[in-house]
Amino acid sequence: MVCRPNKYTLVVAEKSKAAKKIAEALSTKPQLCKQFSVSYWVLNYGERTLVIAPAAGHLFNLYGNSGFPVFHMEWKPLWTIDDSARYTKKYYELFRFLSVNALDFINACDYDIEGSVIGYIIIKFFGDERRAKRMKFSALTKEDIRKAITHLEPLDYNMINAGIARHKVDWLWGINVSRALMNAIREISRKRIVLSAGRVQSPTLIHVINNTMERETYVPLPYYTVNVEAVIGKRKVKFTANKVFEKKEDAQKFAEKIKNDKLVVREVEYEERNLLRPPPFNLGDLQVEAGRILGLSPYYTERLAEELYLDGLISYPRTNSQKIPPTVNVDKIVEDIERNNFPNLVKLVKNITKRENGFQVRQGEKEDPAHPAIYPTGEKAKGLKLKTYKLFELITRRFLASISSDAKVKEQKVDLMFKETKLDVRLTFQKVIFKGWLLLYPYRKVPDEELLDVKRGDIGEIVKVSVSMKVTKPSLNRLTKIDLLKWMESTNLGTEATRGRIIETLFDRKYLVKKGSYLVPTDLGITVAEVLDQYFKELTDVSLTKKMEEKLNAIIDGKVNEQEVVDETIKILENYMNKYQEVKKRIGEKLGGVLGLVSYKPCKICKLEAISVNGLCKYHDEALRKLRESLLVWKERSGMTESQIIKKLSASSSTGKYVKEIIEKKLI
Repeated sequence: MVCRPNKYTLVVAEKSKAAKKIAEALSTKPQLCKQFSVSYWVLNYGERTLVIAPAAGHLFNLYGNSGFPVFHMEWKPLWTIDDSARYTKKYYELFRFLSVNALDFINACDYDIEGSVIGYIIIKFFGDERRAKRMKFSALTKEDIRKAITHLEPLDYNMINAGIARHKVDWLWGINVSRALMNAIREISRKRIVLSAGRVQSPTLIHVINNTMERETYVPLPYYTVNVEAVIGKRKVKFTANKVFEKKEDAQKFAEKIKNDKLVVREVEYEERNLLRPPPFNLGDLQVEAGRILGLSPYYTERLAEELYLDGLISYPRTNSQKIPPTVNVDKIVEDIERNNFPNLVKLVKNITKRENGFQVRQGEKEDPAHPAIYPTGEKAKGLKLKTYKLFELITRRFLASISSDAKVKEQKVDLMFKETKLDVRLTFQKVIFKGWLLLYPYRKVPDEELLDVKRGDIGEIVKVSVSMKVTKPSLNRLTKIDLLKWMESTNLGTEATRGRIIETLFDRKYLVKKGSYLVPTDLGITVAEVLDQYFKELTDVSLTKKMEEKLNAIIDGKVNEQEVVDETIKILENYMNKYQEVKKRIGEKLGGVLGLVSYKPCKICKLEAISVNGLCKYHDEALRKLRESLLVWKERSGMTESQIIKKLSASSSTGKYVKEIIEKKLI
C-alpha cells in the first residue's frame, strides 16, 4: 500500500490521537505514513481506500485589518496571523498535499460545533464541500467508529453555520471593544498595552466584580440565640431554640424563663425514603465534582477528560446530557470495566443491584442532541498519570453509581414543646439503612446517626441554657472557579466547551488572581469591568449575551440565519463605536491611571481612583458608609462600646475585606 494512492477518501480527524484511533478501528494493519513531519494513515475499508489525516484543532481563524472599528473579516491560515500557532503550518501543508488526489472527504472531527467548523473549513479551502460527508460518533471505540463510517450523514450545515456565526460574533465583539480600550490608553499615554474584552468574558468578569464588592463591603449585624442542652430518651441532645432576638437583654430574659422548664415530646414521626442515585456526568457536573473532590480547575478537568476520550477510555466529554440512550450497551460496558479496570467496583455493583432486565441507568433531566452523558467505554486503561487516573476513576464510579441501587434512609422527626412557655421545637435525625450507590460514590456525605429512643408524651429534662451572640452572614459568598462555572451555566453564558477556558483567560489577562481557592479581582480587573459596565453597558449585559446564545442555538435548529445574527452584532457595535469618540479620553484616563501610565488621584487605601471627599474609591467609600450605619445598630442591640464593636468586626470572618481595611486605617 502506497502512502499517496491515486484516488481515495480523505478523512479529516481533529487531532493525531483521534486519527490513529480511527485508523486502528478500521484496519488491523493501517499503513503509517509521514509528510511534513506529521503522521497519517492509509488503509482499505470495504471498497474504499481511506487516507486518515489529523488536524491540530483549528487551522484557520478570522482576520481583519488593523483599523478601528473593523467589521470586515475573512478566514486565513492560523499560522500566518498568530506566531504562537506556527506549529499548525505543517498540518496545513499536509491537507493541501493530500487533498489533490482525494475523490471525496469525510469530516471525522469531534461531533460538536467546533469540530463541525474545523473539518468544514479544511474541506472548503482544500477540497470540495459538495463531495463531503459527516461522520458522527460519541466514543473512539472500534464499535462506535465502524458504526459511524457505515452510517455517514450529509455535512451538518446548521451546526457549521452556528459555529461560524459564533466565531464571527465573538471576533467582532472582542476585537472592537478590546481595541477601543487599547486605543484609549495609547492616545493618553503613547503606550501600547494589551487588554482584552469578550462577549462572554466581559459579563463574566463584571459578575465577579459585582459579587466581590457586595461581599467585601458587607458589615454583619448582631443577633442572639438561646442554646439548650437537654436529656431526652436517656440521651443528651443540643439544639437552638426556635427564636431569634435582636437585643441581648431579650435573649437573656427568655433564657432565664425556660431554664427550669420541661420538654414534652408531642409527636414522633418516622419516614423511610430513597436517596436517588445520581445520573451520569455531563461536562458541567464533572467539572464541579472534579473541583470539589480532586481540586481540579474546570479547564484542567476538561483537558484531562479530552485526553481520556482520545485514549478511547470515555465517551465524548463536551456534552450537556445526563442521559445514556438504549443504543449504548450498558451491560457490555459493565463487563468490560470488570475485566479491564475496576473488578471490585463492578462486583460491588452486582451485589447491591437488582437487574432482572439488565442494568438500568438513572437518567438525568438535561439532554444534548449531539452526545450522551459521559460514560467509561470499558477499554483497558494503560499508563495514565495520577490526576488523569483519578478523574477516570471518578467518571467510572459515577457511571456505576448511576446504574446501581438507590440508598435508603430512615428519618425521625421529634416534635418537642416547652411545657410552660409553649414554644415548639423540631429535632430531626437520620439513619442510613441501606447504602446502595453511596458505597460506589463515597464522595457524597449523608448524615448517619442513631435515632432517639422516645415516644409521644415522654418528658425531657433541661440541663443547661445559654445565650450566644451571632452575626449575620452575607448573602453572597466569595467565588471559586467552580462557583463561577455554575453561574455561567445557569445564565447560559458560553458553552460546555468554552466556559473553563474563559475563566482561565481572566487570569491570563491579570484581571483575576487566586487567594486560596477564592477568586480575587485585581485593580486592573476592577477598572476594566467599571469601564465596560459604564461605557459599553448593553454589550456587557448578561441578558444581551444570553439572547445572543439563544440565537446561535436557533441557527442549529435552522430557525435563524447566520448572516442575520452577524448583521445584528455589527449594528449594535456600530452604535457604540459612533459614541466612542465622546468617551475615549475618559476611558484612557481611567485605565491609564490604574496602570500607572498617567497621573491621577488614587484611593487612600488601594490603587483605584479616588472619587469621594474622603479620598476613597467608590468601594471603600461604600464600606465606610455601611460601617457608620451599622455601628448605630450594634450599639442599640448589644450595648457594647464602639471600640468593642470594632474589635468584634475586625475578628469576624463575615466582615468584608474593604470594611476591615477602613478599620485598619482608622478612617471611621
